[in-house]
Amino acid sequence: MRIQARKNQQPDFGTYHHSTPRSSEKTREKVKIVFTKVFGDLPFSRDDKLKILDVGCGLGFLSCVCAEYYQNAKVTGFDTFEHGSLKDSSLAKAKNNAKILGFQERVRFQKGDLFSSDYSKGKFDLFVSSLVFHNLGRKRFDAYERLAYWIMSKSYIVLGDLFFDYKLDLRRLASLFGTVEKKPSFNIGRQYKLLILSEPKK
Repeated sequence: MRIQARKNQQPDFGTYHHSTPRSSEKTREKVKIVFTKVFGDLPFSRDDKLKILDVGCGLGFLSCVCAEYYQNAKVTGFDTFEHGSLKDSSLAKAKNNAKILGFQERVRFQKGDLFSSDYSKGKFDLFVSSLVFHNLGRKRFDAYERLAYWIMSKSYIVLGDLFFDYKLDLRRLASLFGTVEKKPSFNIGRQYKLLILSEPKK
């Protein structure tokens, strides 16, 4: 499965900090593989009219992966577009990437952050995020609480990230969600884990 770009145009999803353009692209290729595999394990059809929230969307890579896989989904991606973890990030660039890939009618982006935004009334079926929460340091624990507050009882979160103290994070996530399932993340990195979270303990 490959995202098809408009003729003579290619999206620019940026370069991660402490990385190179080629290395960043290889990472995204692996992330796409593991996320789409996990999507196949969720209790949704590819034709379902899902509402999906991409938490810390960057330049829209994962939002577009979701739109490609779930062909009737509406995807919202939000980000501060200011963090140094992704070079030269901007709302305009994210929108342009979705337009290049033909998803502009189903993918929208907005500026916001985990701590001042409130998506609890959005009734999203699926939340996704990759390589975001580790950038928050210990504030990531507060961010996990925000996710648990936002999701509905039948919603799912697919979270891919670097866990430098996985046992600590796992204990915190297990206190917030009834189900925390670890999925294979292949060769993205030793500290990269892919988790499915559901059943918020509210």
